[in-house]
Amino acid sequence: MRLKDKVTVITGAGHGIGKAYARRFAQERARVVIADIDEKAGDGVAKALCDSGLSGWARATDVTSAASVEGLVRETVDRFGHIDVLLNNAAIYVTQHLWKGAVEELAIEEWDRVLEVNLKGVFLCCRAVIPVMKRQKSGKIINIASGTFFNGTGNMPHYTTSKGGVVALTRVMARQLGAWGINVNCMTPGSTMSEEVVTDEVRKRREGGIEKRAFSRVEVPEDIVGTALFLASSDSDFVTGQLLVVEGGAIMH
Repeated sequence: MRLKDKVTVITGAGHGIGKAYARRFAQERARVVIADIDEKAGDGVAKALCDSGLSGWARATDVTSAASVEGLVRETVDRFGHIDVLLNNAAIYVTQHLWKGAVEELAIEEWDRVLEVNLKGVFLCCRAVIPVMKRQKSGKIINIASGTFFNGTGNMPHYTTSKGGVVALTRVMARQLGAWGINVNCMTPGSTMSEEVVTDEVRKRREGGIEKRAFSRVEVPEDIVGTALFLASSDSDFVTGQLLVVEGGAIMH
């Protein structure tokens, strides 16, 4: 079991790919903390894990609130004694009515809404967990970026900017935290067909990118979770500041 007794906080783990991360990490015997703003969904994931004989605990968390995030970290440490892995998965994307269009037509409120969750949320979670990991002199931080960062596709200026910021923040933290044995990396899942993607618009978007891939098929959560597991486990102890692209060959860099 590659994550036996590793306390792993996963934001946005009540739905979609986050839910798949939680399940896979728990199967590797991690103690999984499901941090999701959707309390009912988070509780449902935790219950499903526990009913399967695995470890799962949910804590309703708003990643845009410093108080909420600090409460999550405090309660996790009170319950488990430490935090080994932070996976910053929570984000606003097309499944949540993401605006698309020209930069000059982007409402300031919409820009703020996406940057608050996708970039500030990552910053707040890292900011809260770093002191814990520094005391331990160990830890793994995994951030989720996006392939749109490479070529500006998708007509989503705020989303793409937020994910480019995640890459930059990852590299800064990797430099700053190496002395404490803390690994900081990020990965870019491709456009993924999770079990909760049901609208025709989103389904067409997922299927539309197939021709760009070396592997000509739709990406599913099972294609992604192994890379996250690698970054969370001791197998990646000498890997930090890196961006791993998991998009079936659609992007090669």
